[in-house]
Formats: sequence, C-alpha cells, structure tokens
Amino acid sequence: MGRIQFLLRCMFRHGLRTNLTMLSLVTAFMLFIMLRSVAVVFETGFDAGPQTRMQTASKYSMVDMLPLAHMNVIRSIEGVTDVTHASWFGGFFEEGETNVATFAVDPETYFDVYSDFEIDPNALEEFKSIRTAALAPQGMIERYGWEIGQKISVVSTIYPAPSEEGWVFDLVGSFESTNESDGFDPFLFHHDVLRETFAAGAVGWYTFLIDDPERADVVAQVVDRRFKNSSDETRTMTESDSWKSFLAQYGDISLMMTGILGAVFFTMILLTANTMVQGYRERVPELAVMKTLGFSNLSVSMYILVEALLLCGISAALGVGLGTLVSMGAQDFMPPMIPIYFDPITIIWGLILGLALGLFVGLVPAVNANRLEIVEALHAH
Repeated sequence: MGRIQFLLRCMFRHGLRTNLTMLSLVTAFMLFIMLRSVAVVFETGFDAGPQTRMQTASKYSMVDMLPLAHMNVIRSIEGVTDVTHASWFGGFFEEGETNVATFAVDPETYFDVYSDFEIDPNALEEFKSIRTAALAPQGMIERYGWEIGQKISVVSTIYPAPSEEGWVFDLVGSFESTNESDGFDPFLFHHDVLRETFAAGAVGWYTFLIDDPERADVVAQVVDRRFKNSSDETRTMTESDSWKSFLAQYGDISLMMTGILGAVFFTMILLTANTMVQGYRERVPELAVMKTLGFSNLSVSMYILVEALLLCGISAALGVGLGTLVSMGAQDFMPPMIPIYFDPITIIWGLILGLALGLFVGLVPAVNANRLEIVEALHAH
C-alpha cells in the first residue's frame, strides 16, 4: 500500500464524518470566494475607465437633477476636452426586474466621452439621427434574444409611460466595452425623448474628459466653484472615485463580509479540529503499533499533519473552484450599479487559507502523536 493510499484510507476511516466535514469546508470556501468578490469592489472600487474621465453630480443627492445649462459651463473650463450627460431612467424589460441599467443620454457626445465603447459607425449614425433610436450592449441583446431593428418596449419606475404600450424604442445597434473591469453596460436612448415628453430641462449627471489626469483635483475644484452658492451645487471627482462614493452609500459592506467570513471560519475550525481530534483518539493503538514496527516519532506525526492538510486542502480547492465559477456568472443577478469584481488573488488567498487551516487543526494531534509512548498507548486501550 502506497503512502498516499494509506493517508486516504486513514482520512476516510469514518466516511460519513469525513464527507460531512469536507462538505462544510467546501461551502465555507465557496462563500469566501463569493463574498470577497463583492467586498473587493467596496474596498477598492473597480477600474471604471481612464483617469482622465470625470463626473459631476449634485452635491447633496444623486437623485437631484442638474440644469442642462451646466454643460456649456463645464465645457468652457480649461483642461476639459469633451463633455456629455446621462440620466437614470429606472427602466426594465420584463416584469419584476430590478437589475437593468437604462440611461437617457446625449447621442451627439456620449460616445466621444466613452471612447472605450466599441460601436459600428453606421449604428452610431442611426442612433444620432433617429429620435426613438436605442442602443444596447451585445450581452443584453443576447440575454433577451433581441434583433437589430426590433422595437423594444421599456417600463420605467421613474417616468410614467406616455401610452399603454410603454416606452417604445427602435433598436438600431449594439456596442461593447473594451474595459474588461467594467461591471455593466447600459441600455441607451435619446434624452430628448424625456425632455419633449416631460419638459425635462435637467439631467442626472455630467461626464467629461480632461487633457491631463494630474490636474484632476484642480479641475474638480474649478468646476465645483463655478456652481458654488447656486441652487444646483455640484460635486466633481474622477469616475472611479465617483463609483467608490456611490458604493459607500450601501454601508461598510467590506466589514460585514469580513464579519460573516470570520464567523463561518471560526465554526469550521471547531468542526475540523473536532474531526481530527476524534480521528486521532480512535487511532492511538494503531499509531502505537506503527511505532512498534519501526516508524519514527517524526514520521507518525507527519502522517497526522499531512492528513489534516489533505482534508482541508482538497476541500479548499473544491470550494475555491466552485466559488470561482459561481462568482464569474453572478453579475446577471446583481444590481447593475454593483459589479462583481473577481480578483485572481482571492483564489490564491483561498488556497493559502485552506493550507493554514489544515496546519492549525492538525498541529495538536501531530504533536500528541509525536509524544505518544507505545506502552502507555497500548495499556490505555
């Protein structure tokens, strides 16, 4: 019998107990990957775009609108090269949905500022020239099974529909983001539709480009000073910082995730340690026999320690693998403004944590096995 086979036989001596322990560990490591994939966004934000792209919104609340006149003021500031605007529409395509991003935008300028969106020039020209035109990210088109040229009916949680058919737009094309870290892409249509229907002379926020990322703070201060003491004061920052500020409104999610994981792994330590200690106690006579046959104290204790490492290591690998698959496909079930950012470093930490857990729970039984006296062990049993 080989050493690996011997270790596996020992580990699965009580198959039900070992399998239940491993199932618990696999679940814990799945949770680790999934929760950390959410927490990392709240800790560091994500790469929302180039550092030359900035965003101006209402100083006091993201639901407060800004006048359209702000656009020309921002464009006139030194260092600003392009500016556009967008408004949150609160739209959805199927009843009960809440995780769809729908923006009313300025078709003439939006793709100048968001140059990391790839779009067919002909589709862009149609989008600009047709009042009811709309664009959707390729992933959204595939998700709903749409076709270019199809009429898309949208229901809004903010703006009442002008007719029983709801808001109807002509899908003229698709686009894709070249930024792999981008958490979502929105469904886009003309802001003029809102302005003409509701006399909406305001927008949700402005996004603009600057010529020098080193001057981002200076430009932000200049923009905000222009509207200081007005009825529509602003807060300007880079787009990445704006995302972090938005996500902070949900509370200290990172701390909550850490607390949940701490509780889970504390329970796993107790459970796994109990499994290892019980296994050691049941095998004391066998360990004494092994020493009688010539196995050294070190080799016997190493068998115990490696068994614990195998138990936790295999469970960690399975949990990390399953957690990775779930996390990579979980974005469709999350709100659009909260992306899942899967960091490969999380996998490494998960595997390290699995080995550390195995070392921790196997250390005491291994030390006891090393100190075990043959006569006392056989006499006690």
